[in-house]
Amino acid sequence: MSVRSRALLLAGVLTLVGCGTGGLTLDGDGGQTPESGDGTDAQAAALAESATSAPVTVPLIERIPEPGIGLGALELDGYAVPILQRVVGGWVVLSPCGNEVEVTGGVERVAAHVVVDPDSGAAPIARAIERRLAETGVSTVLSRWTDVSIDASTRARLAETSGAHVFVSLRLVAGDSSAAGPADVAVVHQIDNEESRRLGGLVYAELEAALDSLGPAWPALEDPGVHPLLNQRGTDYFVVLRETGDAAAVVVDIPGLGAPATIALLSTSDGQAAIADAVATAIEQFLGSQASGSGYVDPVELVRDAPTGGSEGECNDPLLPPPIDE
Repeated sequence: MSVRSRALLLAGVLTLVGCGTGGLTLDGDGGQTPESGDGTDAQAAALAESATSAPVTVPLIERIPEPGIGLGALELDGYAVPILQRVVGGWVVLSPCGNEVEVTGGVERVAAHVVVDPDSGAAPIARAIERRLAETGVSTVLSRWTDVSIDASTRARLAETSGAHVFVSLRLVAGDSSAAGPADVAVVHQIDNEESRRLGGLVYAELEAALDSLGPAWPALEDPGVHPLLNQRGTDYFVVLRETGDAAAVVVDIPGLGAPATIALLSTSDGQAAIADAVATAIEQFLGSQASGSGYVDPVELVRDAPTGGSEGECNDPLLPPPIDE
């Protein structure tokens, strides 16, 4: 085959490969241009060299693994619950209080790449994260988007039944406003899980930059940085880190509820969008690359007494009928 033919064939292949938009850029190796007395062959060889060094874009959705196999999640009135079984006319689910309950209404979500688990204050941010991730084809299940109490075990189980690779629990916390200063974030990762630790570092790096860009002084946190938190039994303190199965899980604390200025900022669409974009970017980096973050704390061993699991106190289950007064 002549040099020109080889060059045109190679250029055609690279054109097909480079048809995607958005995502990772791969740089090819430049080729050698063979000597030729034919001007046409020399031009073809130059084209081949140019084509092999041109960037090739691979969309994010083509670089991330598909969700795992599970029964899915059921979206109800402001929250989602794990599906345990499909039955005629409905589903058996794990209720907000951890009971197995049969229900007939709701919206079934078969699978998702990510579960975002916000507290009530972070619910608008979680919605914005869901929208932002959808732009690149990453699917998300939210544990809740209204002010409803859900047992931690129920929320954690969503990762398994959705086949999610990522579980992010997002909390807005008070912090110490008397020691306000540059933004800081606390991210707790799973003990002995390098992927959870990597996810935590990526979330930390993106959130630090986002909060700093918003301007005001932020309340200080007691244990900022990326680290595990253990209970007295030597396992993960948080239920949502112990019971999320194979998903890389983190708990993220964002300061801001301790001072009027940051409370107001977190209530604005701009403030919420900045935080949501930071978390979404970190998740995309985690799923689509081997990037690592920052903020890792050494020494890392922090211990706090913890209950055996689940939510403490009485739980009023919205999926169960109220008790009948005798």
